[in-house]
Amino acid sequence: MSFLKGALIGAALGLLFAPKSGKETRDDIAMKFDESKKSAGEYADKAKVKSGEMQQTAGEASENIKLTITKTAQELRDQLHHASEEIKKEAMDLKEDVKDTAEEAAVEVSAEVDEATDDLNKEAHDSKIPGQPG
Repeated sequence: MSFLKGALIGAALGLLFAPKSGKETRDDIAMKFDESKKSAGEYADKAKVKSGEMQQTAGEASENIKLTITKTAQELRDQLHHASEEIKKEAMDLKEDVKDTAEEAAVEVSAEVDEATDDLNKEAHDSKIPGQPG
């Protein structure tokens, strides 16, 4: 915009100090003004086109970002669900392992108790005095 102002002022001063008649000078000034006005209109049109292009590009970029975020969020939800299912499965497997281990331990303890009881009964039987009932 400053360039246009400078060009207009320069052209006007050049015409004012040129050795021409007043009518020729006024005609030249009017012609230069019309040219500058036309040039400014062309710049405005170019600016409008560029603005529209930038607006469209920004809109497309915004939509792409929105789609990417939506897709990423869905992928994260899916991964979290999958991880949750795996954790549940691992917990169930661990529960079964603990149950099996507890059952095995109970059987072993029961067998040891039975063995100890048998040993005590045998010792009690062996330690009885001969000839006594029982």
